[in-house]
Amino acid sequence: MLEVERVAVTYDKGGRSVPLTGPVSFSIGEGEIFGLVGESGSGKSMTALALMRLLPRHAQLTGRTVLDGTDLAALPERGMRALRGSRISMIFQEPVTALNPVFKLEAQLVAAIRAHGGASRADARKRAVELLRMVGIPDPETRLSYYPHQLSGGMCQRVMIGMALAAGARFLIADEPTTALDVTIQEQILQLIERLSRETGLSVLFISHDLGVVARLCDRVAVMYAGEIVETGEADALLRAPLHPYTKGLLRCAPDLSEIGVVQRGIPGTPPPAGAWPSGCRFRARCAFALPLCSEPQALADHGDDHQVRCWRAAELAGQVH
Repeated sequence: MLEVERVAVTYDKGGRSVPLTGPVSFSIGEGEIFGLVGESGSGKSMTALALMRLLPRHAQLTGRTVLDGTDLAALPERGMRALRGSRISMIFQEPVTALNPVFKLEAQLVAAIRAHGGASRADARKRAVELLRMVGIPDPETRLSYYPHQLSGGMCQRVMIGMALAAGARFLIADEPTTALDVTIQEQILQLIERLSRETGLSVLFISHDLGVVARLCDRVAVMYAGEIVETGEADALLRAPLHPYTKGLLRCAPDLSEIGVVQRGIPGTPPPAGAWPSGCRFRARCAFALPLCSEPQALADHGDDHQVRCWRAAELAGQVH
């Protein structure tokens, strides 16, 4: 469904090109839920915006993003605008602020539906009711007359998912869609995304910093650090036996209910800022296993079935617990 080939984002700063992400490469199959994880500032959201061609001014995009045979990066803006919503859509972290507070749900849903087709207002309204019912909102006829502030955060996120799929998009980017929700509602949204993917063949790029959520939902996962992917593979196997020291560090940061009262172990140091990435392994300044060799560039290398890692010492560290 999606093939991302060496996508990178840079911006111009005083005549100097500063890298923000990349180059990044990965692929996502039809009906697959693919997780992209990493610390804040690792480049996850910027990569998602690059796929949607929603980059800030003065940002430049290179590489290829092929969605179901169409290279999105090569399309003119008019062509890309036609595909946003109809073939690829995105939902964000704060659903309440993503909806327009001064318009009722009916107006917003109907506008999204009619933007990508010749549906009459009456037919668009019927479709809006169907969408709200599909995403599990009770009494959808009545809810159409609500303003966003009359709904809970979880309900607003359901509306956003329905709006994202209003024009029949087959690919959904979900950028931390459950971070602002409590645990119970978070699980409901995860179940909804999973059900839509399994029942309709919807492909999903799920961005998160929560490894527990990724393990619960995703088929495959890529771990991102300082703008590049350092490890990728089948979610269960990768999170059970990570190879890259950064992935091991992320798993150490996850709370363990069996260690209540014990100070959680974090990753020392901070990620390098964009444009100041070191040569070779970008994680080496924070890595307890770094060697002089780590200053040399390293590509993603195969380590077993569908498992790739960017680390010179991956095979050596494979048996060590995280």
